[in-house]
Amino acid sequence: MNSSFRNKQLFRAAQWIWAAFVFVVHVAPVDTERVSRFDFPFADKWIHGVLFFLLAAISLLARDSKREIRRSILMIALGCAVYGACLEWVQYSFTDERSCDLLDWLADFLGALTGLGTAALLEKYVRNLNPKY
Repeated sequence: MNSSFRNKQLFRAAQWIWAAFVFVVHVAPVDTERVSRFDFPFADKWIHGVLFFLLAAISLLARDSKREIRRSILMIALGCAVYGACLEWVQYSFTDERSCDLLDWLADFLGALTGLGTAALLEKYVRNLNPKY
């Protein structure tokens, strides 16, 4: 088993673990005292963006390198958009403290796009350093 394959397996595991963590963060009850620590403009939007930035970046790095990168980026962006929309619906439908917010979904999507761009650049940089990658 080569190291590249092991790395992809680690990224795939991290992808699913992070997606589960994102779900838990979205549905966990909100403690208003703890939330006040994140008292800066648009704090919740930044948190949404960072969560989906990492989800998308990890997902791109976990992709099968035989698949065309443009297709992978499109599929991951679409997947993150649908996942973010589903999480907003879950918040609206199944939680008392949370609500569905279009701007939260937009922050999810923009975070995912930024994560995809960053991961694509990182992958290109690593490939230039190590052509066997």
